Amino acid sequence: MTFGSVVRQAARRIASTIASAPPWLVLLVSWLVLMLYAYPGLMTQDSFDHLAEARTGKYTDWHPPAVSLLWKFLDYVVAGPLGMLVLQSATFLVGLYYVLRRTLQPKAAAWAAGLLFVFPPVMLPFAVIWKDNVMAGFLMLGLAAMPAERRWVRIAGLVALGAATAVRYNAFGATLPIIVLLFEWRPGLHWLKRYAIAGAAWFAVTFAAFSLNDAITDYKMHPWQSSLALYDIVGTLAHVDEDLPDAELRRVFEGTQLLTKENIHAQIRKLYTPRDFLPIINHATEAMWAVPIWGIEPTPAPQRDAIGRAFLDVVTAHPGAYAAHRLDVMAEVLCLTAERPAAVIIKREYRRTDLADAVGATRTWSKLQRKMTTFMTWLYKATPIFVPWIYLVISLLLLPMARRNRAVLATLASGLVFESSLLFLAASPDYRYSHWMVVCALMAVIELTASRMRPNRGTVSTSPPLSA
Repeated sequence: MTFGSVVRQAARRIASTIASAPPWLVLLVSWLVLMLYAYPGLMTQDSFDHLAEARTGKYTDWHPPAVSLLWKFLDYVVAGPLGMLVLQSATFLVGLYYVLRRTLQPKAAAWAAGLLFVFPPVMLPFAVIWKDNVMAGFLMLGLAAMPAERRWVRIAGLVALGAATAVRYNAFGATLPIIVLLFEWRPGLHWLKRYAIAGAAWFAVTFAAFSLNDAITDYKMHPWQSSLALYDIVGTLAHVDEDLPDAELRRVFEGTQLLTKENIHAQIRKLYTPRDFLPIINHATEAMWAVPIWGIEPTPAPQRDAIGRAFLDVVTAHPGAYAAHRLDVMAEVLCLTAERPAAVIIKREYRRTDLADAVGATRTWSKLQRKMTTFMTWLYKATPIFVPWIYLVISLLLLPMARRNRAVLATLASGLVFESSLLFLAASPDYRYSHWMVVCALMAVIELTASRMRPNRGTVSTSPPLSA
């Protein structure tokens, strides 16, 4: 037997083994790829905030406190980020598999889910402990359960979507199309009654999620007044054509405790950037306001009221400038004005080592993990696969093709509606904010391609096998 024949025989055996791998093994291997890259989980400022609250048991509303409460239970079992890393990635991957089972056979669905999961634009955010990833995991479980034949599965899907809303304030945009388009209390209802019940279910899920967060919040910090309100005020005025005189701006900002006393409009233009709201409140020497963005001491009520009034005055007086500001921010989110999106490759060297040490987060990484980071960094710089606007275009192009496939239409609409909420809510252009839209676009590509390859083209089942 020649060397070439030995190699071919070995290759055939390997291919046969791979082809015969059960779905659970394919999913497990893809999940282990993430573990090799991320174990025990990367942390950022948001992560440290959540874990600190989980351990102290004192919850604020800077971030959804439901995340901190969830982490409290997981940290009791496995201290540190590992429990959250497992939760956010496993829920997403399992849900993804069952979503793709709507159009693919089990093995094909497992391979499609596994390959999609390790695709860097999908996988990399899951390396970090973020509420965005926990949301994505619960959204995927809910999306998989909504078209199920059994009612209890559909109700469980509503619970999962409620959990997604509880861990991310603007997740209601992602859940709206999923519930309204896919949820049925009972098959065969008149369309008017069906959509009325689905709309009521979405409202109930959203209300319950927000009520939960409100009930477990110990310290209400009123984050809007300390962040987005000030950002929109400054952004709007930065887009006004002519500088307003100091006397007029002092009247507008009366009670907001403005630190800038002279040349106010010039300072606004100097500090404003559509990429980040932080300079206006934390610039080392030129910040315009001193307001808290962490801790348990909120902005005083009179100052909050004054900021809210200033926001209404400025936005209503200059609606065109406000729209220009928000469009500029959205252009940054979609990466229309930059070559690559922000915060894709999270550095393993923590800027705040004191925070990492305080919660016991590892600062030691394997050589393999560092090599994988180097490769991902090269991929990020050399290819456009992380650019969000590409996936926005894909989603819009696929919408007409999905008009007869309710499940895929709901998937695309979920990503697009969630992304559109950033037009009003984004304060920075982090890639993770667009991650759900990216995922939805890629899932739709797989499902529509699979449905068109079937002999009974266009008659895709919307009942996932988990209902069987």
